[in-house]
Amino acid sequence: MVRVALNYAIMLEQVKQKGYSKDVILQAFDRNNLSFFKKCGNGIPDWETLLNFYENNEEVIKGIIEDNYEITFLTKGTLKRLLLIKYGLLEGSDYEDEGEKLINLQLAKEDFSLFSSMLAKNWTIVVLEENRHNVIFNIELTVIN
Repeated sequence: MVRVALNYAIMLEQVKQKGYSKDVILQAFDRNNLSFFKKCGNGIPDWETLLNFYENNEEVIKGIIEDNYEITFLTKGTLKRLLLIKYGLLEGSDYEDEGEKLINLQLAKEDFSLFSSMLAKNWTIVVLEENRHNVIFNIELTVIN
């Protein structure tokens, strides 16, 4: 598992959301294909930064593409954006924001397992209910000393 800054994870989740395979994405990196990435939305801060990062961090990029990563730190706003981009979860219909926690989220067990492994340590997951197929949970801000 690789540890990664949020902006790189969000950018690659945007690309993956478009349905591109791992091989197509890696080929775009290898060819330094800026136009490919620009078709996937806005970069954070820009796609050139991601392409430059790839030059010395190929394994980190592969880890993100393979969903084998942990985000180092997440603000609540960026956590919400990740939930929307990666899982299609929208505040107000799929969960509620209660200040220092997001409540009543639901994911399939496989998605929940992946999400819980990548979530930054400044957030804690509290499982409310679990069945054979889904997990209902809250995400609470954690104070890190």
